[in-house]
Amino acid sequence: MVVLGCLRVQSIPQLVSNLKQSSSCSSSTSCWLCLGSESNDARKKSNIIVTRRKALIFTATSLVSTPFSFQLLANAQQQEDEDTLDQEEDRVVQLFEETSPSVVFIKDLEIVKKPKSSDEVVMIDDELAKVEGTGSGFIWDKFGHIVTNYHVISKLAMDSGGLQRCKVYLVDKRGNSFSRDAKIIGVDPAYDLAVLKVDVEGNEPKPVTLGTSDSLRVGQSCFAIGNPYGYENTLTTGVISGLGREIPSPNGSPIRGAIQTDAAINSGNSGGPLIDSFGHVIGVNTATFTRKGSGMSSGVNFAIPIDTVVRTIPALIVYGTAYRDRY
Repeated sequence: MVVLGCLRVQSIPQLVSNLKQSSSCSSSTSCWLCLGSESNDARKKSNIIVTRRKALIFTATSLVSTPFSFQLLANAQQQEDEDTLDQEEDRVVQLFEETSPSVVFIKDLEIVKKPKSSDEVVMIDDELAKVEGTGSGFIWDKFGHIVTNYHVISKLAMDSGGLQRCKVYLVDKRGNSFSRDAKIIGVDPAYDLAVLKVDVEGNEPKPVTLGTSDSLRVGQSCFAIGNPYGYENTLTTGVISGLGREIPSPNGSPIRGAIQTDAAINSGNSGGPLIDSFGHVIGVNTATFTRKGSGMSSGVNFAIPIDTVVRTIPALIVYGTAYRDRY
């Protein structure tokens, strides 16, 4: 006997017996249990019994199979979650593989005659040069123009003694790594932007795909690719935490409309791209608030919106300075 709430369910034989006793027919030929009966009352009673019997059997079967059903549902949900996670991971991996060849590693160098033992030294133009800083950038076009932050190459921009150099490490479309000395084409300290140019003869660079910052929404995913602390091709992930922020530029003027993100941006990430889920550049990573005394990112990081970059870079390539500074 199975009890459902306050319903007492009897076995089928008992149920049939009780119904026989309660039947009001006095003739066995007209009873709904008799074979060959065609009366309307018999058919109605028969339908009632069959329906109740099916309901009782179905309910009892469901009770027996419930634990197994829950386990099957749980297993199916877990598999679905794992498949979704795999798809998300594959998407991020593909995003990095497609966009990282457009990101470059920039070394700020100073020619020295007698470097210290603690200095990181490279050869440039048959001379020894120590590494004074590192940064990131991205390939703007197939002609070898590279966009970065002004503060990454500010020493070279203000060099009066001819001792500053800049070396760029990049990858072509075929995946071949190469390095070139870079020269400054134009700078805009007010927006912390600069354009470098390298000789790409014999190599085919892969320019970035530009997006727009006008339609960004707080909460959407974003990705930063750069070279923090000299570790090349580092990917960090996060979300857009805020829009329309104001940050200081190298010349002291405010940069308005900056993008705030919690994607980790550390020393060496400056000048690298901030990318959306489609692999489009939506900003140039430029600044971070650091934890006092640690030098580590606090999770409050900023990028110059790509719409500002798009308005600025063409003038830097053509005139060497921002359009507003020409008059």
